[in-house]
Amino acid sequence: MLRMLDHVVRVAPDLSRAIDDHRGRGFTVTPGGEHTDGQTHNALISFADGSYLELVAFRDSERSRDHRWWKHAAGGGLADFALLSDDLTADLIALGELALGPPTEGGRTRPDGVRLRWRTARLTPPLPFLIEDLSARELRVPAGTAARHANGATGIARLVVGARDPAEAERGFATLRGRGAPDVELQSAAADGVVDLKLAGLARIVVRPPQG
Repeated sequence: MLRMLDHVVRVAPDLSRAIDDHRGRGFTVTPGGEHTDGQTHNALISFADGSYLELVAFRDSERSRDHRWWKHAAGGGLADFALLSDDLTADLIALGELALGPPTEGGRTRPDGVRLRWRTARLTPPLPFLIEDLSARELRVPAGTAARHANGATGIARLVVGARDPAEAERGFATLRGRGAPDVELQSAAADGVVDLKLAGLARIVVRPPQG
């Protein structure tokens, strides 16, 4: 079954600058490390509701031009989102033709050397991708003080997804909801993908001077 909104992906042209920018706005940002494909590295903004915002940047432009998030590499932007599965094989069987293919294994090495493993599966756009942890999720998703923010943010309250064919997209999302997925807001758009998100508890923006 699908347990929750796992995370939303925001591509950044430069990861260090993105980290500094979000910290300057009152977010607690945890460096995530290097993905096993060698193309990307990331940082995480975890929330008390268990979800997180992933800041990701490309390492290798020559190898990454065919990546589905590459169109955001230069200007940055919201690129994707993931739902957490506790049984990816069963979910893909239930979703049938909405799946674009079998699961693929991925992972990341954290800055402290801990290696993480997971499986993901892509669905037809603008549906999200699914992720199932092979290592413990608590190793992948920071909690405790890492999920507390000076600006008051506590979670992802609203996710807006653009769809070239909203009616067809709604049928796909209805199927996902039948497996336990949360609601998203759909709107007509020229391209499929995440359009906007709203954070819960964001009571104030804390502006801090840049470090260094």
